[in-house]
Amino acid sequence: MSSNKSRSLAQHFDAPKDYTGCFGWLCGYSADDRFLNAAVEYFTHLIDSQRASQGQIYLAAFLNPENRPISCLETPGVAHCLRIDKPTKPFRLLHAKVAILGFQHKENPKQWQLRLLVSTGNWTQQTLEESLDLIWRIDISSESLDTIDIGIRQDCTDIQSAWSLIQYIQALFDTRLLDSAKNGNFSHTKKSVEKVSGWLEKCKKIARSYPRCPPRFLDNRKISLVSQLSKKININGDVKRNYLAMGSGFYESSNDSHGSPKVPLNIINRLKEVNLLTKTATIDMYVNPKACQSVASSKKELRDVMGITIRPAATSKFVFKDGVPRTLHAKFLFSANHRNNSSLCNNAWVYLGSGNLTHPGFAKKMSANGGNLEAGVVFFPHVYWQDNKKIKESQVITHLLPIQWDTDLNEDSHVLEVGSDMEQSNESYIAPPVAWLNCFEDGDKCELRSDDPHISDIQVLDPSGKLCKKTATGFLWNHPQPRQVYISWETEAGQANEIAIPIIDQYGRIAATALAAIDIEEALWKLLSFPTPTNDEVDEGEEINDDNNVNKNKDANKKDSALIADYPIRKMMKIIESIAAQQVTKNEDNWELWCARLEQILNQAKDCEPVKYFRDDLKLNPLSPLRHQPFRPSFAESSDSTHGNLYEETLNRIEKRWKVQFLDPIGGMQ
Repeated sequence: MSSNKSRSLAQHFDAPKDYTGCFGWLCGYSADDRFLNAAVEYFTHLIDSQRASQGQIYLAAFLNPENRPISCLETPGVAHCLRIDKPTKPFRLLHAKVAILGFQHKENPKQWQLRLLVSTGNWTQQTLEESLDLIWRIDISSESLDTIDIGIRQDCTDIQSAWSLIQYIQALFDTRLLDSAKNGNFSHTKKSVEKVSGWLEKCKKIARSYPRCPPRFLDNRKISLVSQLSKKININGDVKRNYLAMGSGFYESSNDSHGSPKVPLNIINRLKEVNLLTKTATIDMYVNPKACQSVASSKKELRDVMGITIRPAATSKFVFKDGVPRTLHAKFLFSANHRNNSSLCNNAWVYLGSGNLTHPGFAKKMSANGGNLEAGVVFFPHVYWQDNKKIKESQVITHLLPIQWDTDLNEDSHVLEVGSDMEQSNESYIAPPVAWLNCFEDGDKCELRSDDPHISDIQVLDPSGKLCKKTATGFLWNHPQPRQVYISWETEAGQANEIAIPIIDQYGRIAATALAAIDIEEALWKLLSFPTPTNDEVDEGEEINDDNNVNKNKDANKKDSALIADYPIRKMMKIIESIAAQQVTKNEDNWELWCARLEQILNQAKDCEPVKYFRDDLKLNPLSPLRHQPFRPSFAESSDSTHGNLYEETLNRIEKRWKVQFLDPIGGMQ
């Protein structure tokens, strides 16, 4: 449960101080571009224009197939991975709401942090503005693994359990875009995915070393949530509690249940049967008074037969300062022992998660027609019933859950409304045969290509919606390089589909904005700031927070470049010397990124004055010194090594862009 007064669901994606978002996965029933843009901005501390120029994926989203596809243009830095086209799906709805986020230290790349989020709310703006929802979070750092105590073991076990679910979901969805490097481009995205996956494997190894530490995290792939509940509670011992609160955004339909909602009653009976709830326990059921399905029609029976008090959910003033009414969407159970002589919630436990107190959400395991795919967590908070001077506000249960005891709806004067059941769309979006296209420029024309064998199954549409002409290797594109294109295809069942897919440029950037031409001074400070994002990724005058040093680095590097004399030869020699001085200090881990950045930045400077002077007046290749051994790190001294071959191929492409590949080297020797 979040106890941070001002922290919204999106703000839980915020990178820790001195860290930046590396990569993360999230799954959920629904998401929208407004929420995802906010989340990825907190995650990376880069605004949308910066991420659009960078062309890197930071978050992969797996959503229920009914969710409208969200393109990389709408949410730069986020990939909405669609479901692979198969005849059946293993769940009724993808309803689990889980995120796993990886952060890397800005100065020391060996330091990292992982974060697990289990939410009751969808990844939407509506959740931020209108819903009463809950979130559970744990963070773990690389340094904490040096001294493993019971808390670290528990966190690793929970992260491993959640990672197992994410890996299962990944196999059902199209993740090819995250592996776009297979087309020969450098992929920062792929490298980031591999890094975070490696950190998760370390947690998994620790979790497996301590099998007696059961996870608090649970999902219903094999067993329903209700069947797992008592086992999770019994981790802390077989203790009867005399209070139970139950809340849900949706209950069973009044058309289906033919009376009282069976799932909440089943939960109550099970807890009593296994001695986790006293027979005379106080039971409160929290609802949306204007939409509580079968609860509305069975209020009298719930009160008189089961002794349940129906209450409206509370909007905590501790959390929400705006006073705007919110609608209960959270799904939770809270149980504890109440004593008149103590304010402590004795033996307290909480369930929160995605599963509504319905048959598909809580009472059934995942199945194609019966159960949704759900996830949640059962934990044991140290909390109190009410405020007093010795208790922190963040430890009071009414500040953490949407519950209250001042108002009940059992009286006949209170009218409960059935409202609508959970809506379900008949649409289902599937992944296209080709996940992206590569753009190859030839003068004013472009050709869109892919080495995916399914390219023959698609058609590419031009900006006016007409079919592009097919070539032997792809599709002719008689327009400037696009960031995405619409393609059409037919499924095996003959259904026509149309969707936008991203374009990957020669630098491996995904759906990226065009790179602007730059002068040699700007190229210099961009290279000096490596691996900090370059100016194309930073809007001048706009910083994400006080910790963003990008503009500070820029100012410092500009001072260095100002020392260069205003002569083309001296300017060119200065940047060649700077490149050499930098790259001999690089390590193998970031060599691919360095080569990609070098090519991108120098290509942007292909038409600047010093390049023209060497090419047109001196008839010399100014890049030739960079091939010499003293200008290269030891692991890339020659083309005999993989790193050396990559470097020489990079120089070949830059020389071709600068049109100096056939000119004499400086000094007459190569």
